Amino acid sequence: MNDKENRIIKLLEAFDRILENKEHLLVVVHNNPDPDAIASAVALGYLAEKRRDIEVSIAFGGTVGRAENQEMIRKLKIQMKQINRINFEKYDCIALVDTQPGAANNSFPEGRKAHIVIDHHPRRPHFKAGIEQIEPEAGATSTMLIEWLKTGNIDIPTDLATALAYAILSETQNLGREATRQDIEAYLYVYIKSNIRTLAEITLPRLPRSYYLALSKTLARAHVYRNLIYAHIGDVPSSEIVAEMADFLLRHERIGWSLCTGRFKEQLIISIRSTNPEARADELVKSIVPDPNTVGGHEMIAGGYIALGDGTNQELMEHQVQLSREFARRLGYERAHWRPLLGTHEGLS
Repeated sequence: MNDKENRIIKLLEAFDRILENKEHLLVVVHNNPDPDAIASAVALGYLAEKRRDIEVSIAFGGTVGRAENQEMIRKLKIQMKQINRINFEKYDCIALVDTQPGAANNSFPEGRKAHIVIDHHPRRPHFKAGIEQIEPEAGATSTMLIEWLKTGNIDIPTDLATALAYAILSETQNLGREATRQDIEAYLYVYIKSNIRTLAEITLPRLPRSYYLALSKTLARAHVYRNLIYAHIGDVPSSEIVAEMADFLLRHERIGWSLCTGRFKEQLIISIRSTNPEARADELVKSIVPDPNTVGGHEMIAGGYIALGDGTNQELMEHQVQLSREFARRLGYERAHWRPLLGTHEGLS
């Protein structure tokens, strides 16, 4: 037995002690949860039910807007509750997965105690929990939960295996972004247990008209300079579309960095991507956003938001101009001469 397995055994033992005599576990994920957050929460809940026969609920803030994520929830019959409908007094144990207390990307009430925190983002200061497993080197939080299930000799049912497999693929861009050997081994472990047809249906769902409208606006508003590209999309149907478009623009053959923004409700959503495994996109986004506490990320991906409130369109445009300027300046281009990605009539016959 290696050191990692010993550490996980100790975590499982601590998990059992925390859940002892508990009746209701609440698993909280970040707002607008992605597949990694959703699958991790389901995995932790399944583990708790198997080891301690405890009632489990999953809570999230915001929306689930991306077509793939909606398809994952529908196909795999995943049950989640809006956090604003949660009576926290009912739950005698609370866990956070794929996020941490004090992070701006979740709706966990300030001042409440989290008993369990499992996350693959850099550790945030000023919180303590009975179990804290923070592993920024892991490409996905789902990877960590798979290791818990595997070490605990818990059989993984098909639907959960499918959710975990998709989560790792989604989080690491098909194992091509920030994926480690740890992630690959975890993915292979659940892939052979998953439903391949369902996995394919989740990966390539039917897309709503709103997706194509957002794509059209992104292409029309995309600007490039050397190896940089940005698009300020404007109003978007969901916050997830901003990250989706940042990923899409990064696929341009000459591009090394992408920046996308979109207005969703009273926030300007920001997403940054890089092709460089050592880019430190998380540090970049903190340097260009007025409040660094509202952003976060990893080496190759980062994001967050700027609170707009009742700001005017002029203020929104000023934010966008400032972000584009600082994005280029922080990457070494003091005066970027941006040009449209597409010409006025390009692609039309």
